[in-house]
Amino acid sequence: MNNLMQDAHTQQLAYHQRRQHQPGWQDLVQTLFSGILATAEGEDGHQFLRMMGGDLARRHPLAACHTVGGLEDSLNQLLATFDWGEVTLTPGERGLTLTHIAWPVAPQADAAGWQAAFAAVLEGAYAAWLQAQGGHDQVPLRWQGPNPQQTLLFRYQKGL
Repeated sequence: MNNLMQDAHTQQLAYHQRRQHQPGWQDLVQTLFSGILATAEGEDGHQFLRMMGGDLARRHPLAACHTVGGLEDSLNQLLATFDWGEVTLTPGERGLTLTHIAWPVAPQADAAGWQAAFAAVLEGAYAAWLQAQGGHDQVPLRWQGPNPQQTLLFRYQKGL
């Protein structure tokens, strides 16, 4: 395992050891996600989960943030209340990269399916939070797909 992968893995383990585990809820959510993805055609299931993530973000709005660091802190405070891991925001010339670690583990779940479903929920939530901070709805926020570092990478960038 290379150093980047080891570091992400170590951070995720440390996060999960610090947080309480509530038995049953991960199984329930994973069952719901699997059912949605199994019964919806094509991209419809992922779009539905994105919509649910956006709705969740609107129910839990962030205070106005004036810096990327302030936004990262606000997001992490909210994610901590959900036990949903941590995010790092990295601004670039053309966009913003969001690196999410330590998302909830769904026991006995199909790891790839769980990751894709949870990423769809976060995609909708992050997009709504960024729009509420003054972002544009024409600028997409997209999950970059599975990666070997066991992180969820999102890009907020025009032209994706």
